[in-house]
Amino acid sequence: MPYREAWTGHAAQLDGRAAARSASSGWIPAAARLLRVAGVGLAGVAAVWVLGSAAGATGGAFAADGGLSTAAAEPAPNPGTALVTGSDRGIGLALVREFQSRGWRVIATCRDPQKATELNELVKTHPGVSVEKLDVSDNAAIERLAARLKGHPIDALVNNAGVSGSFAGQSLAGLDAEEFAKVLRVNSYAPLKVSAAFLDLVAASRQRKIIGISSGYGSLAFVQGVAAAGYPYAYFYAMSKAALNMGLREFAFENASRHVTTVLLSPGAVDTDMQRDVRSYMSGLGRPIRSPTLTPAQSAHAMVLTIERLKPGENGKFLAQNGAEIPW
Repeated sequence: MPYREAWTGHAAQLDGRAAARSASSGWIPAAARLLRVAGVGLAGVAAVWVLGSAAGATGGAFAADGGLSTAAAEPAPNPGTALVTGSDRGIGLALVREFQSRGWRVIATCRDPQKATELNELVKTHPGVSVEKLDVSDNAAIERLAARLKGHPIDALVNNAGVSGSFAGQSLAGLDAEEFAKVLRVNSYAPLKVSAAFLDLVAASRQRKIIGISSGYGSLAFVQGVAAAGYPYAYFYAMSKAALNMGLREFAFENASRHVTTVLLSPGAVDTDMQRDVRSYMSGLGRPIRSPTLTPAQSAHAMVLTIERLKPGENGKFLAQNGAEIPW
């Protein structure tokens, strides 16, 4: 569906045993400091800063059942126009729904809009959401969409599209070079290219925010903690998220003079296809991951609240979904 002008107004529980196994690793003190800021106790440090990061939710902490509890009234919406890549399923689709529910106009992009059944159903009843075709691994497609949207400021550009890659292909026994190139292209290069292509549109907006959806896998401080929580050493994925963090951090400082706030945001361990794939892989190895996950809606809700209240002083930071800062 073409872009339209109309718009409408609208970790997890922590694993103490895993934490104990990592108590001597050096990542515990930093994580403990972070989790105290986020309202979560030390017992949960091994909770899943993986394929995301778990550190609580706005105004509260993770409930005992893995849900999010809020201790205070939520802030009033701060709507604008958001562009979300990779928005046909999982976290991306949940972000579109959450932005829309808080009154944002949303440009939802995906590789194949014709197959985006749930997204297209959403568009039918919410005219503030439009769908655009975008394969983030195609530079020409990125430039074409940026040109099509010229003159339409974007308050929040959310680089969500990503791939995990084959876990067998990025094990030490595999190390598939083609798989490595694909994962790095989508997860590291594409967000930088998209951010550069849409920079003028973001700079022309009121809120001027660029977000890269990162992961606890991208934190050097949490390498041992990720493994202690039962997750595999996913070399390509981890390297791609660390590269994403570095690329957008440099981007943040280079473009600070344009009053654009760029951050890396980790969504938490979320029940998506990606999370299920890694859990299936580990179960097949006889080492199932048992820590709970957030729903996409829970993660998206916390992230949108964080995006709405981002301030220029947070430029270049790596944040959990609730806004707590994550060690690099």
